[in-house]
Amino acid sequence: MGDLIYSGFSLRQSLNDIKIFFPNQRNICKKIQKEIEMGNTFCSGLEGLINHDTYNQLFIAEKFGFLPRSLKEIGLLWEKREEQRRKLVGVLLYPVMLLIMLAGLSIAIHFLWQPQMKELGINTTAGNKYSIWGLFVIGFFLLIISYELWGYTRLSTLKRRQKLCRLPLVGTLFKEYYAYYITFNLAILLKEGMNIKEIYLFLKKFEKNTFLYEVGNELGDNLKKGNDIHKFIAKYDFLPSEISLFLQKGKVLSLVGEEFFFFSEIIYKRLVIQINRLIEMIQPILFVIIAILIVITYLKMLTPIYSNLGGG
Repeated sequence: MGDLIYSGFSLRQSLNDIKIFFPNQRNICKKIQKEIEMGNTFCSGLEGLINHDTYNQLFIAEKFGFLPRSLKEIGLLWEKREEQRRKLVGVLLYPVMLLIMLAGLSIAIHFLWQPQMKELGINTTAGNKYSIWGLFVIGFFLLIISYELWGYTRLSTLKRRQKLCRLPLVGTLFKEYYAYYITFNLAILLKEGMNIKEIYLFLKKFEKNTFLYEVGNELGDNLKKGNDIHKFIAKYDFLPSEISLFLQKGKVLSLVGEEFFFFSEIIYKRLVIQINRLIEMIQPILFVIIAILIVITYLKMLTPIYSNLGGG
């Protein structure tokens, strides 16, 4: 859609072409066209079909005339995400096969090897301590994860995003994505000439509990209390500190908006690079885990034998 509109096609013609190019999207295009014919917006046709964050981004873009740019950016982001998903599947394939084989070996040890050792008079309980310790460690981590998930569901939208940004390994990815999301939408609003107070009043119009609504609500509370906006920015990991630097320049808001557009593109490129690096790290980490499991499996097999030899 973004490519077609950028090429000079109208919104209506773009929808007609997509129905031809992508027949599977025909029903969605018809729904959007029906909304437009009824005098509603393009975004109203997407309501319920995409997540709240994407919907709100497109809503802002359409309202202020940045729909083609926003569609193109979101399209590129999703295209990269699909490429990375396929790359991740390829990276995980071999380690997952090894894990399946290792699980099969563990089952064979339990149901075939241990009964045979018992028939030979070899006590196999000596190797079970490794299984018990392994189950204890797994249970401990599952308990921590369950507790964290329970706590996560009770947090507000902003605190949930803050929590995601502080996760090990993947937290940086969430931080960069939400930083991109905020700066891109902020660029549109600043480009339109809105000041901070007008921005928070605009964001308060969104559906409650959505990310942008919560940002606007929190920003409004800070302004009402007379707090400095820069303290609000420093409070959350997903709000880049560079926002404060841009807002302190005192330039015309539309020019600051252009700077934010450029900055959002930098964050986007940084996000893609970091995702690729994480994908490259996953396979070595899995191989280390598999190596540890192999050692535990062999210890479970050999410990009873050496124990019996030593006892002899």
